[in-house]
Amino acid sequence: MMEYSVQQHIDDLIIQLLGNELNEKDKEELCQWVNASEANKKYFMDRQEIWFSSIDSEELAKYDGKKAYQLFLDRVEDARRDDEDEARHAFPSRWLAYAAVLAAFCIISYVSYHHGQTTIKSDFANIVIEAPQGSRTKLNLPDGTVVWLNAGSKIAYSQGFGLTDRQVMLTGEGYFEVKKNEKLPFSVKSENLQVNDIGTIFNFSDYPNDAEAVVSLLEGKVSLNDVKHQEKVFYLNPHDQAIFNKSTGNMVINTSAATQETVSWTSGKLILNGQPFGEIVKVLERSYNVKIIVANPNLNHYHFYGDFLRQEESLTDILNDLSATGKLHYKMKDKKTIILY
Repeated sequence: MMEYSVQQHIDDLIIQLLGNELNEKDKEELCQWVNASEANKKYFMDRQEIWFSSIDSEELAKYDGKKAYQLFLDRVEDARRDDEDEARHAFPSRWLAYAAVLAAFCIISYVSYHHGQTTIKSDFANIVIEAPQGSRTKLNLPDGTVVWLNAGSKIAYSQGFGLTDRQVMLTGEGYFEVKKNEKLPFSVKSENLQVNDIGTIFNFSDYPNDAEAVVSLLEGKVSLNDVKHQEKVFYLNPHDQAIFNKSTGNMVINTSAATQETVSWTSGKLILNGQPFGEIVKVLERSYNVKIIVANPNLNHYHFYGDFLRQEESLTDILNDLSATGKLHYKMKDKKTIILY
C-alpha cells in the first residue's frame, strides 16, 4: 500500500495528464512509475476509470478543472468502499476505451524514451474512436488537439501518435482544434482528401455516401490535396471552404463560406438553411439513427429553413415543424423507419 503523500502525488500527476496540463518532465516521471509494476499499471487504469466516470460528455464541453478534481477525489473515496467488480461495471464503456488510449500513450512515451522512436510505430495497432449514429463525441488527442466527431463518424491514429507523426484517418465528419507544433505538422486524411496543418481550427466532412468532401477553415491556414492526385496542392485562408466533387475530381474554393454555422453541430444544433432536401435527410438519419424513405420525389424541389437543438427537440418535433409548412407529410413505418410523402 502506498503512503498517502506518494499516492496524492501520483493522483495529481494523473489528473494533470487527463486535463492535458502535464509537462514533459512530469509525464516522464508518471510513465516510469506506471511501468514499474503491474500494480502501478492497474492503479493508473483504475484512476482513469474513476476520472471519466465523474464527468459526462456534456460536462466535458464546459470543462472545469477544479470541479473535475473534486469529483475525482469523491469518486476515489467511493471506490475505496465499493467492491472492485461492482465499481468496474459502473464505468461507461466509452470511457474505458478512452482510458486505454491514454494508458497506451503513457506506455509508449516510456518505451520511446529508453529505446528510441524508430521501432515504436510498427509495434502497436491503430486506435479507433467512433461516434455511432445518433450521437456525437468530443475527445482530446494525446498532443492536446481537441476533436469533435459527428454522428456516424470515426477517426483512427497510431498509438505512436505524437512521437514521429500526427496523422489521423477520418471517416465521416470531424471538427479539429489543432495544437500547434511546427516540428510535427498535423494531418487528417480521408478516402478522398488530405488536410495538412500546423495549428488551426477547421471542419472536415467526408462521409462515404456523400457526393462531396468539404473542408471549412475557421482559423489559421491549411493545405489540402486530392489523395489520388497529390501533386496538386490547394491552400485555404480563414473562412475559405473547399468542396471536392468525388465523381469529377474538381475542387472549388469558396471564400467567406466557412462560418460558425458550419460547426454548429458540435453544440447539438441542426440548422436547415435551404440545402438540398437529400442532405437534410442524411443529417436527420445520422443525428437520430433512423432510416428515412422519401416516397414523394417532389420533396427534392423544396427548401426548408429552421434551427433545432437536438438535446431539446426530438425527431418527431422536427418532422412536425416541417409538416406544418404544408410541403410534406410523414408516417412511422416502425421505430427506426420513417416515410416522407
